[in-house]
Amino acid sequence: MYHDILIPTDGRTNTERAIDEAIELAADQDATLHTMYVINSAAIAPGITFADLETIGQQAVEYVRDRAMEAGVDRVEQCVTHGLRGESILRYAAENDVDLIVMGRHRELDHLVRGSVSKQVADEATAQVLVVD
Repeated sequence: MYHDILIPTDGRTNTERAIDEAIELAADQDATLHTMYVINSAAIAPGITFADLETIGQQAVEYVRDRAMEAGVDRVEQCVTHGLRGESILRYAAENDVDLIVMGRHRELDHLVRGSVSKQVADEATAQVLVVD
């Protein structure tokens, strides 16, 4: 039985399947759904500000919250934070007693250069991790 499920989101459409899975599990288990967006300040492009990224992050977690509420999940916690994605996800999960982390896997060149966030989380988390393709 899961009580707290975390779905990190980056606002991209390729996380949709992971979002769907996390919402379904939270609804089935009557769990609290935690959604988070991590702003990686190292990835700021020219012309983009922290305020822009915070707005994007807020929209991403509100999207998950709205979808979850429509599916009958009545406990949704939202977090927009700054830091390295993997470390931030692991820290949030530990600090909030998360039972399950549901993540999408990105198959882009970027993860070959920097390493896969989902692999780092799966390798280091104390909670169970479900990686959705």
